[in-house]
Amino acid sequence: MSNFTSLDTKELLLKVTSIPGPSGYEDEVLGEIENVMKDYSNECFRTPLGSLVCVKKGKGPKIGFFAHADQIAFLVTKIYEDGFIRLSGVGGWDPKVIASQKVWVHTKNGKLRGIVGFMPPHLQTTEEYKKVPDYDHLFVDVTMNPNWKEEILIGDLVTVDTKGFVNGDIVFAPALDNRASCVAIIKAAELLWRMNIDAEVYYVFSTQEEIGGSGARSATYISEIEYGIVIDVTHGDEDLPGFPKIKIGEGPTVVVGPVTNRKFVEHIKTVAGKYNIRTQVEAIPGRSGTDTEDVQFTRNGVKTSLVSIPLRYMHNPYEKVCVKDVEDTAKLLAFSAAELQ
Repeated sequence: MSNFTSLDTKELLLKVTSIPGPSGYEDEVLGEIENVMKDYSNECFRTPLGSLVCVKKGKGPKIGFFAHADQIAFLVTKIYEDGFIRLSGVGGWDPKVIASQKVWVHTKNGKLRGIVGFMPPHLQTTEEYKKVPDYDHLFVDVTMNPNWKEEILIGDLVTVDTKGFVNGDIVFAPALDNRASCVAIIKAAELLWRMNIDAEVYYVFSTQEEIGGSGARSATYISEIEYGIVIDVTHGDEDLPGFPKIKIGEGPTVVVGPVTNRKFVEHIKTVAGKYNIRTQVEAIPGRSGTDTEDVQFTRNGVKTSLVSIPLRYMHNPYEKVCVKDVEDTAKLLAFSAAELQ
């Protein structure tokens, strides 16, 4: 049995968010996830694009659970002789949120410390003071590393150095988009391993969602599933005009709209009611901005739904989720698979 099996949900969330795994560089975090998933799967393999697929064998319908394991990060784009480097975002960073943050530069020989600098207000012109900072106005100071000249190369990855923590039933951590959903799949796999079900279940921890979703698409093609549930995060505790407020701590959302299969969504809602699992409804009138479309459009088409964990501070150095929402998501996934005929 892996070391993860003794961890509760909070500890598992802290563990998987502590491992860097930017888009295209997910190997380390997927290796840790595979260590635990081996205990709840008959087979684990990697796709050519690096996604981790774990399978619970069955003779019934094939269903896939999808959560992307990658996170947003940066690449080194310029190196200056005075010990400063410039960055470009990998995925949807807002440059405003990284000023004065500690970062790690991931070199071929290990990690080096850096600090994101920003011109102090005393030295800014009136026009500069009014501007929103962008990558051209941010730099990373790496001079605390005596060997930085020999180590840092153009194209090295950079991640923000933040460490998750727990406050009651709330977890604050980096990369909860979408490691919270990865944990929900792990917990669902743990439940299903103890159940005698007909369905064959594919647990997919996909790559490269933050830069386009090719990891989920290729994994769907290989798996040849009939049903797919994409698990991602959505904006919780945020007031969005024209939409019902989605609340952290009130359960995952079940998405309705043209991007999801209506009959399959009704199946999931019925399961939620039967097992008293708290859910919320989220309406998405068009494309979801998740892997849902990539799963849905594969081969002859897949009956797909989208279940989302409410999260606050998306794409910030710290994000926020409720542990109970993650656990309710796991239950919803497990029983939705168990009730498939």
